[in-house]
Amino acid sequence: MLKRVVFWFIFMPLAAFGQQSKPHAAGDTAIKALPARLAEYYATHPTEKAYLQFDKPYYAIGDTIYYKAYITLGPEHKLSALSGVLNVELVSPDNKITRSEKLLITAGTTWGDFALTDTLKGGNYRVRAYTNWMRNEGEDSFFEQIIPVAGYPMKGTSENKIIPNKIAGAVKTLNKTDVQFLPEGGSVVTDNYSRMAFKAIGTDGLGKDIKGTITNDEGKEVIAFASAHLGMGSFNIVPQAGKSYKANVVFADGTTKTIELPRALTTGYTLSVNNTDPDTIRLRVAAGIASSLDKLSIIAQSGGTVYFAAENQQSGGKFFSAAIPKSRFPVGIVQFTLFSPAGEPLNERLVFINRENGVRLKLSAKEIYATRGKVKLDLTAINKDNRPATGSFSVAVTNESLVKADTVNENTIISDLLLTSELKGTVEQPTYYFDKITEKTQADLDNLMLTQGYRHFDWKHVLDEKEQAVKYPAEKDFSISGRVSKWGKPVMNAAVKLFSNKGGTFMLDTLTDKDGRFAFKNLVFGDSTKFVVQAKVAKGQDAVTLDLDTVLSPALAVKNNVVPLKIDSTRIYRYLDNQRNFFIEQQNHGINKHTIVLRQINVRASKKPVILHSDNLNGPGNADQVLTAKDFEMAPCVKIADCLAGKISEVIFRNGIPLNVRQQMSPMAIVVDGNFVEYSEFKYMNIDDIEGIEVVLSLNYAAVYGSRMAAGGLIITTKRGDKVKNYYRYAPGVVTYMPKGFYKAREFYSPQYDNPHTNQKMADLRSTIYWNPNIITD
Repeated sequence: MLKRVVFWFIFMPLAAFGQQSKPHAAGDTAIKALPARLAEYYATHPTEKAYLQFDKPYYAIGDTIYYKAYITLGPEHKLSALSGVLNVELVSPDNKITRSEKLLITAGTTWGDFALTDTLKGGNYRVRAYTNWMRNEGEDSFFEQIIPVAGYPMKGTSENKIIPNKIAGAVKTLNKTDVQFLPEGGSVVTDNYSRMAFKAIGTDGLGKDIKGTITNDEGKEVIAFASAHLGMGSFNIVPQAGKSYKANVVFADGTTKTIELPRALTTGYTLSVNNTDPDTIRLRVAAGIASSLDKLSIIAQSGGTVYFAAENQQSGGKFFSAAIPKSRFPVGIVQFTLFSPAGEPLNERLVFINRENGVRLKLSAKEIYATRGKVKLDLTAINKDNRPATGSFSVAVTNESLVKADTVNENTIISDLLLTSELKGTVEQPTYYFDKITEKTQADLDNLMLTQGYRHFDWKHVLDEKEQAVKYPAEKDFSISGRVSKWGKPVMNAAVKLFSNKGGTFMLDTLTDKDGRFAFKNLVFGDSTKFVVQAKVAKGQDAVTLDLDTVLSPALAVKNNVVPLKIDSTRIYRYLDNQRNFFIEQQNHGINKHTIVLRQINVRASKKPVILHSDNLNGPGNADQVLTAKDFEMAPCVKIADCLAGKISEVIFRNGIPLNVRQQMSPMAIVVDGNFVEYSEFKYMNIDDIEGIEVVLSLNYAAVYGSRMAAGGLIITTKRGDKVKNYYRYAPGVVTYMPKGFYKAREFYSPQYDNPHTNQKMADLRSTIYWNPNIITD
């Protein structure tokens, strides 16, 4: 029975609403230039985000993780056309990258999968995804999600590898709860009506309930307080001049703690925002006794777009206020900033605009179906104008008796793009704020805004008049670049070739610039594609060095106090038992086989490859003659042709070119690490860099290589010990390179029960019934 259908949908509005900044005359305050500066900055530094939807919230060893990625750009979260390459990595509980994929982004979407092979262990894995452009904002801007993977206890033990609370290697902390008191807007000002927020976090990274009282320096109780949700709450206070205040905190276990509140100042400002009205934001700015409100300005921005700007024109007075319709703001976090006349940020307040975005989804189907009957679901997307909406969907259908939906703790595309991706630190139960919008959830969301820092925006970068350099350019596709030098100095106009024989012969050439640099751009290739890069100069080839540019993955930060999904252990064991039976059933019927590692097998005899890492298409060692590195250990020679002369039967060398005696002295082909190369490259190869040579003379071994090996060939495998970064040198100016190419996602398997050839007796134990990452509404 189909228990649950989950749809994720992105709808992108065509326009944002807000005020357009205009040029101002000389003498205007500096703050009036900020909207233009903000627009200029974000025109060259747009914010790109990634969100991944998974087919289910947790997995078992042997499962396959299926996911779809949405890549968005700007404050309206439109599907991004900036980047064309997405990096997705599976990080193990011991903080190592166990799987990595590069995916081709088309129209802002892509999809892939990770096979959880039997070599992996159970625990909390992390999936992180990022584009090269996102690296400019640091790792905090990457998509990251915890993926619990349940492992099977080893036979004869009670070992439980299910969802540990911490990642191995995390820094140990003392067993105490951290409590912080944070004034609204950042300042506490004497005699001003102020709101004080607080948050209590335990060593496990989760919010802890607290209560207590606020007392002044005379010991008199001013107000009582208690957390409202996940250790967060707030209260109102009017601090009096010359008095100090402290919080007397009581924890759930009865222990207590005294904390001094931030001291009130006579100078400065109080920035207050009331977000309780469903249609209006009420803004109030109050000055301290020793401060002036003259020419103060307020700017409200989201994602680099200014939606509200105002300046206080009145002289004298100690406060000003404004009522702003929420309709002028987009859904999501809006940052209100108070500026001095000189354009210096004074106070900041985050506000979340939480309302329906106007997009409605209609899903229709029959209520009753026959067992194993085909199910048809009709999906309709309607925009706010009641017109059909074009959208990109991914659909996961899961058996809810095995995979229970957690509508509070699971992250969704709404909670991620609009909330968690914008805030620093961990946000517990992100979907709680969106599942059912009530007065309480709105109040709790406002407390979250008061206690969590803004991640994606910093005024100092915008206000810096120096142009902010982009360190990591957006990748549209792949490029292979590098530098050619001779005796350590750059070589200009060196001829550089790039070629590969995977899927047919592929060859490009170019010249180096004055710095010895070259680049082959706009490349698109699949994973496991091997290239040969060759640089040639007119004289002194022996002294040529070719270095390729390689881009390493960002360093992995050790994550401490990660928040695990709250999954009932009984449900996990039921899921594990089902998955074990599911795999056995599939293996018994020979379908959808899984990658496993055999244990406790005694190998009595085995035939090892004659040459390690050989790319011989006939199989390692299948040739007319095989030479290994040991055959050349004591060879008193310099040139490779001299080293091989006399060692290879029925082959002679003339001018460094091998000739097949059987084929009327015809020149033989040269294949190095799976790629055909020219004789000029072969001549300069160092014999000490060769792991082995497989000699092909007869047609039965040459046929698999086609006409290029009609006269036989030498299949050369270089030593992997000469690896430089992620490429290999095997001759001056020649390297082999196998970069990470685009991953091709596997197709999700679903049995076709209306097909007469389908085995109807096979038990259907699938936890994911259906997965389709590419559904587009018209």
